[in-house]
Amino acid sequence: MTTPENIVLDDDGVPILTDVVAAEQTSGTAAIAENQLATMSVEDITQTILGSESIRHRLDDIAGELTRNVRTQLEQLLRPAIEQAVTEVMDDSGSAAFDAIRQQLDDVLPDILADFLQEDSPGNS
Repeated sequence: MTTPENIVLDDDGVPILTDVVAAEQTSGTAAIAENQLATMSVEDITQTILGSESIRHRLDDIAGELTRNVRTQLEQLLRPAIEQAVTEVMDDSGSAAFDAIRQQLDDVLPDILADFLQEDSPGNS
């Protein structure tokens, strides 16, 4: 059975594949025939493989994963050193830091408290 478009169908009307696509007509590294690989240089084979979309996508995935791993490892490595440095600085300037913080609190708390009391007063509901 043949349709007007010259597509061969089986008894149930399912198209039958009659024209196999040659490997040279498809894209990607899987499309290269073995005899072509035998005639290609190592550099050409390497470029063909690395140029394929699936390999590029996988390399992007690997690069992203490595970036996340490096960031995590750096954070874990640096966290104790940073905590120690902050502790040492605060210990060395403990009274100066205390005095500066206390002065800032003394300067701003009256205004903050006044604003808070005005917002909560019965006339401002």
